[in-house]
Amino acid sequence: MSNVLNSNSKGKNFLLSLETQGIKLGLQRTKDLLSICGNPDKHLNSVQIIGTNGKGSTAAALSSILIASGMNVGMYTSPHLVDLSERITINNNNIDNNDIDYFINQFSKEIQELRCTFFETLTVMAAYFFKKNGVDVAIFETGLGGRFDSVTACNATLQLFTKISIDHNHILGDTITKIATDKAHAIHRNAQCFSVEQQEVVKKILINKAKKQATAISFNLDKYNDKFKSPLQGEHQKENIMLAIKAAKNITKITNKDISNGVQNISWPGRIELLGKNPNIFFDVSHNDDSIIAFCDTIESLDHGGTNFLIISIQKTKQINNAIIKLKNLFSKIIITQINDRMYSPQDLSSMFAPHNSIEIISNPDSAIKKTIAKLKKSDILGIIGSHYWGEYIYKNF
Repeated sequence: MSNVLNSNSKGKNFLLSLETQGIKLGLQRTKDLLSICGNPDKHLNSVQIIGTNGKGSTAAALSSILIASGMNVGMYTSPHLVDLSERITINNNNIDNNDIDYFINQFSKEIQELRCTFFETLTVMAAYFFKKNGVDVAIFETGLGGRFDSVTACNATLQLFTKISIDHNHILGDTITKIATDKAHAIHRNAQCFSVEQQEVVKKILINKAKKQATAISFNLDKYNDKFKSPLQGEHQKENIMLAIKAAKNITKITNKDISNGVQNISWPGRIELLGKNPNIFFDVSHNDDSIIAFCDTIESLDHGGTNFLIISIQKTKQINNAIIKLKNLFSKIIITQINDRMYSPQDLSSMFAPHNSIEIISNPDSAIKKTIAKLKKSDILGIIGSHYWGEYIYKNF
């Protein structure tokens, strides 16, 4: 996590200007830029992580375990919480502004000529940075889908599938079959593939695609060891950790001690992250049905005698009908706010929660946090959820 909130550089400003390009489907621009940069992806021992929920947690767990074994590990994840340099790390150290500036100075002309997007450029930058620094393993988290995601252009030889469920349905399709099919298309010929347990329909799609690509996909993960002291809270994280362990064992010879140390030192902010105790305050970036329900299950498992408060802001593109039922039952006080223009308006979001005994609209996110905390008793719980966009507000207030 970058501790510099406004650490801008010319390179960062250039990258942020690319956000106006929006999302463009297709791998050709990424392949062309990789070629211009000397095809750094072809010199990397890389892992691609594909799925809906748990990709970042799995990446962080795998990175931590491999670092514990003595390896030099690059990790590319998205989105960031506070500073875009969080997306590209080596051994948990963020890419430096000088490295970003150097890459942009070298290739900005070509990036503009190819009309590369923000994400495509960052993906290539990550591969270039990892190759330049001679990492032993490069872990790439897929951004969106799989078929046309720029990470898929990097041709990883090991591919991991986390839980696949409904999300980004305005882009990937409105059924689990369409979404799973898009993600399955990331599978490379002869790549080694592992997955957490999936719905039967998802499983069949992944198995069939793997066969077509002259490979196979394994769903057989070891049982979670309850002796692990993982900082990641929630039952759903155990499966992600076991997927990371399976991958680590296939990358290098690794001891049980390295695995235990790696699991203990996982750092992945914003995933049921405990921000304060007495009252307990949790921050979670959950933003779709499955991830919000997993968050609720974790809060429900906590033994406390106080009131459950929730502050929420969600992007307009997210459908969370099933999660709303769970949230309404679990949280006695629900505070609706709006982080930015991409989010539901407070009025629209509050109407989705109606009827409910106690809904309050506080339009300003900072005020929502401060005013709610002022009401809390020591035995209460506060959950702040809905988006990575919470990052700057969270780390400003805590």
